[in-house]
Amino acid sequence: MKINVEQVYTSIACNRTPEIADWNGEGNICFGASNAVIVYDTKQKGNNPITVLCHHKSKVNSVKWLRKPDGTCNEFVSCSADKTAAIWSLEKGSWKVTSMMTGHTNGVTCIHGVYTKGDDLAIYTGSIDCSVNVWERCNGVTSLKQTINLNSGLCLTLHAHIFPKVNKPVLFCALDDHKIHLFAGEEYHRVHMLMGHEDWVRGLDVLDVDENSVLLASSSQDTYIRLWRIHSNENVESTSDIRVEQKVFRAYEKDWFVKLDAILAGHEGWVYGVNWHPMRYDKVYRLLSSSLDKTLIIWEPDSSDLGEGAWVERVRVGEVGGNGLGFYGSRFGPDGKSFLGHGYNGSFHIWNLNEETKRWEPRVVCGGHFGGVEDARWEPENGRYLLSVGLDQTTRLHAPWTRADGSGVEWHEIARPQVHGYDMASLALVNSSTFASAAEEKVIRVFQAPHNFLQNFNNIVGEPLVVGDVGGPEGASVPSLGLSNKAVFNGEQGDSGENDDNDGYFVPIQLNEPPTEETLMQNTLWPEVHKLYGHGYEVFALDASRDCTLLASACRATAAEHAAVLIWLTKNWQQIQKLVSHQLTVTQLAFSPDSQQLLSVSRDRRWSLFRRQQGSNSFELAACTDKTNGVHTRIIWCCAWAEDGAVFGTGSRDGKVCIWSKTEQSSGTSLQQHGLLGKPLELANTSVTAIAFVPFLVDTTRVLATGFESGVIRIYSFSIEGWGLLRELDNSAAHHLSVKRLTFNPRLSCNGSNKRVLLASSGSDNLMRIHGVVLSI
Repeated sequence: MKINVEQVYTSIACNRTPEIADWNGEGNICFGASNAVIVYDTKQKGNNPITVLCHHKSKVNSVKWLRKPDGTCNEFVSCSADKTAAIWSLEKGSWKVTSMMTGHTNGVTCIHGVYTKGDDLAIYTGSIDCSVNVWERCNGVTSLKQTINLNSGLCLTLHAHIFPKVNKPVLFCALDDHKIHLFAGEEYHRVHMLMGHEDWVRGLDVLDVDENSVLLASSSQDTYIRLWRIHSNENVESTSDIRVEQKVFRAYEKDWFVKLDAILAGHEGWVYGVNWHPMRYDKVYRLLSSSLDKTLIIWEPDSSDLGEGAWVERVRVGEVGGNGLGFYGSRFGPDGKSFLGHGYNGSFHIWNLNEETKRWEPRVVCGGHFGGVEDARWEPENGRYLLSVGLDQTTRLHAPWTRADGSGVEWHEIARPQVHGYDMASLALVNSSTFASAAEEKVIRVFQAPHNFLQNFNNIVGEPLVVGDVGGPEGASVPSLGLSNKAVFNGEQGDSGENDDNDGYFVPIQLNEPPTEETLMQNTLWPEVHKLYGHGYEVFALDASRDCTLLASACRATAAEHAAVLIWLTKNWQQIQKLVSHQLTVTQLAFSPDSQQLLSVSRDRRWSLFRRQQGSNSFELAACTDKTNGVHTRIIWCCAWAEDGAVFGTGSRDGKVCIWSKTEQSSGTSLQQHGLLGKPLELANTSVTAIAFVPFLVDTTRVLATGFESGVIRIYSFSIEGWGLLRELDNSAAHHLSVKRLTFNPRLSCNGSNKRVLLASSGSDNLMRIHGVVLSI
């Protein structure tokens, strides 16, 4: 048996820090996501454009491209809360860490680097240990050159630039005293301080103006942007009547003159980032700024002469509404005809310049959860979409987009059915257009696909989700202080008049491509049709039967009374049964493929199997484990059924995976007519957190995917003779924190002796991934 695994889709958002993303001249965006560094190729179509690079052991705080004088980028730097920084280089088509920088005693929060000569580098790292380290790479060897002690000061952001004339680097550090400190010299020392901002400076960028001068842009939480001109020619005469005071500092045996060129006022919130246009067209300078006021602004001088005239706002874009909290950073694209903003909720927004209309238009971009992805499920009938829930309090729907230009099929987030006020824990798909979700609350909420979503799904995916006219609401909106998605019917624009309590009205929208972040937040909600009450604590696990008639649920529990599994009838959403067996929280529920059995696993190290009584919807306990026959000695985190329903598997914190089946005679114990099949898979020093069976047999061999607390996914073959490892997906190919859920798509594709199936995996690292698994028999 041969196995091949390919990456089909990676869904991820960036971390919530100002300098987390950068865009280079080749069209690649690099950004930090949880502990990983992501490289996103914006030019690639059809295939998965995202590369996940795992190296850091804690949250990544900043990523920056290293730009050579000719504009090319084949290296970047990253820094992390794990007290380290790294240089990444492109070698033989793949990214590798070529230098590690360890020396700080606390998390590294900001980083910048410049080429000093050839491939030699100067790297600067700022840390919350109140120091800035200067690193040098000479002839491929990186070493710590100097530590700049800031005493009790904190470096918020830093930027280095090679100054004209002297061809040497000058370091700009924005400290928590509201000032920008300049460091220069062979032994770096403070040569000047720029004062004027009245709050923390969060963004810095430098532009070469001519052979004598540079322009520094600084943005601050005082809502202003200041432009500082630094030049070496003291005979520069101001043609205006107003003489601006100039400060002088000495660096590299040369006098440098500093004057404040302009103060840009236009933002109403903290300004987190500034970025100069990568090249000048028609001698026009452009500056991009991003703010927590939910806008990005492109500024230009109203005169072609940079020293003359006022700076004016040329373009302003941003979110119209929704629950976003503004932009943390922004970057111009490769040719300056596109720009990027990244928001508080980790979302990316890219605008392209339409050459004909000269308008900036939003484009389709990657995205994903910005909190751990707790659960994921395929659409049960034909696997046409994937639904996921996360600790970022959202439910997201992912589906394949068939590009109109014929360049292939790309997976994208096409709807956000639920934006909640509590962290999400679990979900269950009742049928192709109905799902139930559980969050850190005692209520189970049931949602139904609105008419507008069904239309757009057909347009984007190219196949209908529901045949015929289903009627019902057009969409949904959320009241300002509410948690429930309220249905909006055709011709309605939410509430009107005195009862206007919507943040943003739902507006039916015709989509032929995946929606932008703004549309996802406001116009893709599903109406909530039922609330199910019955649990005493936060609901933790859900599953729906394949015949669409039943829903099982369980909540967090420390006693048998609350650890009961509740059974709900989906036709009227009435609670019909309470199954008592466990003592502690049920961690996962799984109905058998024929809907006749229900399996539950728990923190009490036991599993229970309930059998449906013939001709009814009632269940009875058919088998369970106890202390004498349980095999598992720690929490059982996960369970799964094989597609034929003949066996089921359980995985636990003690690193064991057990396969159980029905036996011909009763054992006389709590297992009744069930027993362990073959030997368990036993792995030392690891925790099994997710399992899933490939939905077909390979001869008499079963294949199952296993996810671990380490983030690794392994695919094993199992038969009575034993276990065989077929493939391991490492942290970069799978996850770098706990795998939370594995699930195979019910839809198979066959090509001769090859069978291909999609495996979805979700993790605590915020990643939602789809892998194409091809088995050759």
